[in-house]
Amino acid sequence: MVSAWQLPQRNASVLLHGDFWPGNILWQGDKLVAVIDWEDASLEDPLTDLAISRLDILWIFGIDAMNSFTYHYKSMMAIGYTNLPYWDLCAALRLVRLAGANLAAWAAFFPPFGRHDITEQTIREHYRFFISQAFEELRILGRRGES
Repeated sequence: MVSAWQLPQRNASVLLHGDFWPGNILWQGDKLVAVIDWEDASLEDPLTDLAISRLDILWIFGIDAMNSFTYHYKSMMAIGYTNLPYWDLCAALRLVRLAGANLAAWAAFFPPFGRHDITEQTIREHYRFFISQAFEELRILGRRGES
């Protein structure tokens, strides 16, 4: 039986990290040397990792950084992006699952690293923006008949 909620996969499954965010990337100078923390790895649509990264980059570095990351990712990966707004919403739900009702504790991770600008309030603001842009993209896709 096929779930009524299952999104048809448009891209081939690939090895995903599952928690691909800047905190799991190690650099030496300007050279990427490792991607760590692979316990959430799976085989799925590559848009899954892209959406998770987009949300994390948004609330850590801002809208311009998220858009730049997305632009560069798209320029290097020849896959379909029509379903990205759906995966963005899945990434948003993932954050709810991980942070639960205690976003203040989630935000408390960052001040020891000098990021006092990342607060419960800024995460909420970025989160609302992220969800809004996903719904706006879905609205546009719906008008074009692509959803």
